[in-house]
Amino acid sequence: MNKKLVLGGGIGAVVVLIAAVWFLFFRNDAPEEVSVDAANAQLDEDLAAAAADDAEADDDMAEEDSAADAPADEGFDGDVSGTWIVDDEIGSFDFETASGSFAGFRVDEELTVGEVVAVGRSGGVTGSLTIDGGQLTGADITVDMTTIVSNDSRRENAIRGAVGASENPTATFVLTAPVELPDGIRDGEVVTVDAVGDLTVNGVTNSVTFTISALVRDDGFGVITGSTNIVFEDFDVTPPSAPIVVSIDDNGIVEFQLIVTKG
Repeated sequence: MNKKLVLGGGIGAVVVLIAAVWFLFFRNDAPEEVSVDAANAQLDEDLAAAAADDAEADDDMAEEDSAADAPADEGFDGDVSGTWIVDDEIGSFDFETASGSFAGFRVDEELTVGEVVAVGRSGGVTGSLTIDGGQLTGADITVDMTTIVSNDSRRENAIRGAVGASENPTATFVLTAPVELPDGIRDGEVVTVDAVGDLTVNGVTNSVTFTISALVRDDGFGVITGSTNIVFEDFDVTPPSAPIVVSIDDNGIVEFQLIVTKG
């Protein structure tokens, strides 16, 4: 009887231990998919934090000079035509806030202890968009693949290896067909369009279609998010493996969030 109690207690302890390991190391803590609403709300927080930092660090004259130079104070006159530059100063990308401009991917994994979503993102995003005559006529975006981080840091080296970051340190997207923009974009409405272009990852280029949502704010900032599904094999990417990984989907979502200002 005592042996049974001891055995039962031991099994119970193992179950508790496994549950604790799962919670601490393998819980599904993936960030939400990108969305314009979330990005817009986060931008409000970033601008408020930047203003507070300026107020604390500068005297009144320096604050006035800083405000005069800030794109946010230029406002938006309703004219979307021109070149919009990816802002690499506002916000600071991390997995807690998804702040600023970033790009990355998400893919479903099955581990020996359950299912999770693996996410990799890079805050090293540069580039520009061009709007002319109510159309998006150009987009040229570059992502630094050597700075990819994950919601689980143990994946990061494997991810960078899988996408060939050492040999091909950048990924790019170049628009290949003009996109008609709904009139609502001039009125501060969120608009959604499909954009066709060449996506290059790991030195391999394929045509893809991103579903893009965009908002032009009254303060002159543009908020853009987009996503598309890709098959990893199409880009010579082999998802990394590990003893704890049972399987990884052969396809995943490429997504981005851009904060842009008119040049």
